[in-house]
Amino acid sequence: MIWIIVPEFFKYNSVLSIPLFSIIALSLIRNIPDFSFSKHTVSKSVIFLNNHPTQALLFRFNFLLKGLLDIGFVLYLIHFFKLSFNSSLAWCLILSACLFGSLAYFTEGDYSTIHRIVAYSSGVLWAISELYLARATGNTFFIQGTNIASVVVIILAFGFMFAKKTNAFVQILCMSIWYIWLVLFVFRYL
Repeated sequence: MIWIIVPEFFKYNSVLSIPLFSIIALSLIRNIPDFSFSKHTVSKSVIFLNNHPTQALLFRFNFLLKGLLDIGFVLYLIHFFKLSFNSSLAWCLILSACLFGSLAYFTEGDYSTIHRIVAYSSGVLWAISELYLARATGNTFFIQGTNIASVVVIILAFGFMFAKKTNAFVQILCMSIWYIWLVLFVFRYL
């Protein structure tokens, strides 16, 4: 088994990646006159940016940047928990981050169906990872809270998807729940 040495600051990568991603996305979205938080998803805003190549490029880069920061966090977790790269947790974490980063290429509009499959797969893999990571803490309260939070996010995400009502508000709510979990996990258990 090969162990990797990962800088300590990588444990904060995901804690930084979510607000950074959100700030960049929201700063681009607020300049789009036809964008509606109640009608469109964050990803769909790229369609409105097609006439602004620099902003569209920045929008795509935002997904790559978050994916790369998350990979750094994944490497930290693999190092911290001394996981094998062949473990199911390592694979869930790696695939979740890589899939999210690939949304830079599989944008809404050009690859709508693939985009949804990749986005929801990334989310499901992250939810599974949360459950594994919560168990690794050994804290019963945190494990139960993680179970509830994961179920709530999955029900919200898939419920709105099947009702064809997914919008930026739903995405922000789901991301906020995961972010609160992440902050608790990083600052309390790592």
